[in-house]
Amino acid sequence: MLHRLRQINFLNKKVVWLGYFVFIHLMLSAMVLGMLIAIGINPTLLVSVLGAPLWIVVAFTSKNLTDKILED
Repeated sequence: MLHRLRQINFLNKKVVWLGYFVFIHLMLSAMVLGMLIAIGINPTLLVSVLGAPLWIVVAFTSKNLTDKILED
């Protein structure tokens, strides 16, 4: 059954896209957090005040990068 699922092109493309997206999103999040902590911004401030707009930008950037990487 698993072999048949791998042959479904639509499902295979979605799984590959999701894998790339998660990887890129985690790497971008770690880089942003690391850079902000390195320049001395309090981690509590990151979570409470800057959190929502920052992670929305990271999510959209991750989506755009994933689409660019997987372009045909």
